[in-house]
Amino acid sequence: MNERRVSIVINNYNYSEFLEACIESAMSQTYKNLEIIVVDDGSTDQSRSVLEKYRDQVLVILKEHGGETSGRNAGFQQANGEIVAFLDSDDFLQPDTVERIVESWQPAYAKLQFPLRVVNRHGESTGLLMPRCRLDEGRVDHLLLSTGRYITSPGSGNFYARWLLERIMPVPVSEWPQSVDSYAATFAGFYGEIGVIHEPLGFYRVHDCNMTRSVADDGIDVLQIERLMGRGLRLRTLIEKIARDLQVRPNPGIVTRHWLYLKLELAQLRLGKKEPVSKMLAKAWQMVISALTSPELTPVRRAQLIGWTLGTVALPMRVAVPVIRTAFELAPSGWMPRALRRL
Repeated sequence: MNERRVSIVINNYNYSEFLEACIESAMSQTYKNLEIIVVDDGSTDQSRSVLEKYRDQVLVILKEHGGETSGRNAGFQQANGEIVAFLDSDDFLQPDTVERIVESWQPAYAKLQFPLRVVNRHGESTGLLMPRCRLDEGRVDHLLLSTGRYITSPGSGNFYARWLLERIMPVPVSEWPQSVDSYAATFAGFYGEIGVIHEPLGFYRVHDCNMTRSVADDGIDVLQIERLMGRGLRLRTLIEKIARDLQVRPNPGIVTRHWLYLKLELAQLRLGKKEPVSKMLAKAWQMVISALTSPELTPVRRAQLIGWTLGTVALPMRVAVPVIRTAFELAPSGWMPRALRRL
């Protein structure tokens, strides 16, 4: 039997409603050579009361609020596993997740990833997966150099090799106050192979406090879109730095010419102040080209993105806003948005 030590680091800030389910999912793993570390990043809700009942079963780290990255850094500093996962405290794993990871693990892996089932606040299935595109695997450095992207799972769907994390952590908090997963996944794509289990092994919970949530009530959170665009620009800078260190050359349009970033930019243009039609059309054309040439997209998904682009640009604002919203809702309730999210 493979006796690799595995560490699960749970970072929590004011998610007391979900924290117990997250910890229980880690403690219920069928694989037992496992350590669980919970970092509470200065919560002001009932999180620390929840943690009291687990003090004899998991390592609890209480710290002042410093943000997501500082919590991940603090947790990894105490981790001893050969394989390390950073589990968001509003997500949870199925009982055999770690066992499946260890069985599938290869020495060349910098990271092993899997999709997550999307559930609502109460843990009920929405019938959706994150991400919607098929996960990339193997060597992906050529994708990072050509587009700045490869298809990766949300944070809780990744298990990392210790040797990689020792190389890149602690993550600089001032540069990356959030989005540690983007930072780690990028380094993983350059320094090792990406393993994939295409079956969902965990659960991504959608609720009104998700850090990546871009919709609010009946509208769209433009500030959140701007923050996500800022993350994309930081990602581009990081890739350029890694490429210089490795003495390789990235394409000039990395990140900003990929449909994931262009979707944000196009939504921002349409929802912001009046922009010249020529600028909107130029961005829409870039989006169409990216949708047609991105290898991770199915023909149906390409058609969806192109249709979304045309609707965003051409429809009257009162109709365009609901169309734009469909691209950012993680667990939509209307039948049409739900149908679009499944494509």
